[in-house]
Amino acid sequence: MPSTFVVNAIQVNIDFARARSLMDQKLAEQSAHWVANNSALLEETGASSQEQALFDHYCRRHLECFGEPFSPDVMDNPFLPLNFS
Repeated sequence: MPSTFVVNAIQVNIDFARARSLMDQKLAEQSAHWVANNSALLEETGASSQEQALFDHYCRRHLECFGEPFSPDVMDNPFLPLNFS
């Protein structure tokens, strides 16, 4: 299955599935519910995809709830493998 990419706050394309795996489950479900219930609004505002809308909504809610940005939203390459050698 091909990857779906979303654009983070610093305009970097990131793999949505990998970002989704790092999201707080409850907050991600709330964001998915919000996106599903606001499709008309998202269409009017020109949301590029449901994944992008979910990512953007989640990032805003993450900042509100935890007082810090969702790290994949502000990193220039959030999924580089870590080198511990």
